[in-house]
Amino acid sequence: MFTDYRTRWSGIRKHHLQQAVAFEDAQNEIVDILTGKIIVGHALFNDFLVLDISVPPHMIRDTCSCRVLRRLYNASIRYNVSLKKLSRKLLNRTIQSGRMGHCSVEDALAAMDLYKLVEDQWEKDILSRDSNTNHTSNSSNSLEHYMQDQYWPESIMDCSPRKNS
Repeated sequence: MFTDYRTRWSGIRKHHLQQAVAFEDAQNEIVDILTGKIIVGHALFNDFLVLDISVPPHMIRDTCSCRVLRRLYNASIRYNVSLKKLSRKLLNRTIQSGRMGHCSVEDALAAMDLYKLVEDQWEKDILSRDSNTNHTSNSSNSLEHYMQDQYWPESIMDCSPRKNS
């Protein structure tokens, strides 16, 4: 039984779990959705750890570890910058400031916008680093199709202040 939903960070409250899907079912569905896709996000290792899944490194675009973003932020290569700080400085956007906790949609949009900001250089860096392997894929083909509005329910932006923009 859950007693601490970590609402400040998760945004989850008791009523959200009343109709919850079993973990194994959710995990299987997530793996099905992610297989063959490039995954963009921030500190994704935390999500993968909780989900107990492994994703091939060449399919991950983690804004937490992106050298190009860290250079733009003027951070040390060894220092991971929070999504909140990256968004504020590089996107001129304030996120994670509401009393309801993090909004996963708002965080995802920020991570995707950060990725788009440096996509060309990031992908060039990956291609040059992995030039001796043949497992890299063209991110624009992989991502573009699934970013169309038809795949997302209308209510997805309910937690984000950007919903009316």
